[in-house]
Amino acid sequence: MEISNQHKKKITSANSNIGEMHRKIHEAGHGGRTPITNRQQQRASAKQKTNIKGAGKVSKETSLYMSRTSPLVRTGSTPVSLTSVVAMTESSTPIENAIPDEKLGIRNACRKPPVTCIQREFTFTGYDIMSDIEPKKEVKESANQKVERENVECYLTACKRLRVPPSSFISRHINDKDLVMKSHPLGPKGVRALCVALVDNHRVQMLNLEDNDIGSEGAECIAEMLEENDNITELNISGNLIGSRGIEAFTNLLKRGRNLHKLDISGSGLEDSEAKVLADMIEAKSKLEELNVSHNGISEIGALDIGRAIAKNDILKDLDMSWNHIRGNGALAIALGIKKNVGLKYLNLAWNGFGNVGAENLGRALMNNRTLLSLDISNNRIGIDGVKGLVKGLQRNEGLRSIKMGQNPYTAEVAMTILRAIENSDKCVLTMLDISDIVVRSEFLDKWDEVKRTRQLPLRIVFGPVMQSTAPPIIDEEVIDWRDPVMRMFKFMHDKGYRIIDLLKRLDKDRSLSVDRQEFKMGLVAEKIPMTEHQLDEVIKQLDTDKDGEVDMGELMRGEKEFRKKMKARMRKMLTTMKPDTAMMKLMEINEL
Repeated sequence: MEISNQHKKKITSANSNIGEMHRKIHEAGHGGRTPITNRQQQRASAKQKTNIKGAGKVSKETSLYMSRTSPLVRTGSTPVSLTSVVAMTESSTPIENAIPDEKLGIRNACRKPPVTCIQREFTFTGYDIMSDIEPKKEVKESANQKVERENVECYLTACKRLRVPPSSFISRHINDKDLVMKSHPLGPKGVRALCVALVDNHRVQMLNLEDNDIGSEGAECIAEMLEENDNITELNISGNLIGSRGIEAFTNLLKRGRNLHKLDISGSGLEDSEAKVLADMIEAKSKLEELNVSHNGISEIGALDIGRAIAKNDILKDLDMSWNHIRGNGALAIALGIKKNVGLKYLNLAWNGFGNVGAENLGRALMNNRTLLSLDISNNRIGIDGVKGLVKGLQRNEGLRSIKMGQNPYTAEVAMTILRAIENSDKCVLTMLDISDIVVRSEFLDKWDEVKRTRQLPLRIVFGPVMQSTAPPIIDEEVIDWRDPVMRMFKFMHDKGYRIIDLLKRLDKDRSLSVDRQEFKMGLVAEKIPMTEHQLDEVIKQLDTDKDGEVDMGELMRGEKEFRKKMKARMRKMLTTMKPDTAMMKLMEINEL
């Protein structure tokens, strides 16, 4: 059946009227609210999940924001969705301009009364907690900080202009008092950049550039810098082959009286050709007080010029010429320089080749020198003939305090000769004798003890292995050996007025009339007895005659009996050598035991 066009229009109009009427009726039944179909609810739920998922990307910021703004939640305001909060946190948009849910296409099935709202607030510090960014405070730079910053910037600028990579170590320590940079391959250009920064630097006082491969050019840069910088007084450029140009630059610097007090140019490859320039440096009327030219190649010819310079210098206090090749006439020149010198206090000539002739000349120099305090002539091939000359000088010298003569071809008899010479001298003020690696006999130790008892000044001796004498020494059993720890313990008891029973009561904590090793040691330590732990172990070992690990009353009494016997023998011996009054006093003292 065919339907006309007019009839179709009527049907369509009727359907639309029916839909409109159905909608109005439905709205009336739901209190005027437009119902949401299942499809619309699904779309809204999916979109909300999408928004929440997007908000999860900034979950840390959101949680931080929510935790900080939770006390600011107020009731009675329009609710804000999570997407609005996230958008506001990222862009710092005010909460009032946040987009509500209805404009985002999410419609609620039923409109609930407004419950919460997050409102922008400010803390008492003045910054916005919504952005969680504290404004930067302008810190005023102090004068010291400004100087330190300028020193670093000056070094970095110098490196940039010279096209050398800057050293981070120098940048961190260029404001230190002691700038120590060992074994860094700075090279000449790196040292030049550092010198540019040190010209106006008033912080660094000691500069150590040991083993940095600076060469002659780097040494000249340092000398040029020291012309302007009077703050650096100590310089160590050892281990750098500075050559004749470098040593000449420092010689000219010192001749102009710059403020350099200590210079270390050891291991710089100096030979006899540079010795004359080095002698000019020593002879110059400068402020240099310490000079180290060890580990170089200066030999007999170069030492002739240096000896002349030592004789003329009266400012240098410390000179180190060890590990060179000085011998023969060079050693004689050095000895003559020491004889004339009136300012040198510390001289190191170790590891050269002075020999017996050089040692004899040093002995003659010591007879006249009154200022030298320390002399090191170790490893100089000095034999017994050379020692005889040195000993004569030591006996007449009134100023030398320390002498090192070790690692020479001595014998035990030579060591004893040196010790006897010190004992027999009234002028010798030596307090330190180093004859390390020299074998001595047991008689040497006995003589040393005798010297320490009779000599007013203390004498410390460093020696090698001790060899026992071929003939056994005669031991007087009635003489008290105060090195025996048992005798020292009973002497301590006598000085404190302790009896055996008193000592045992103090040491015996469990009242068993015997003490074990631990109780004995701890008790004596508590009594502050002047003995070492090893000596305490030796006391227990000697007193414990039955080897049961404990010291009882009987063992202590036997030890005290032996002590009294030796004290009485000592008294009888003193009666024959002392005056009656003195002997009587000693007798009364022993009688009180």
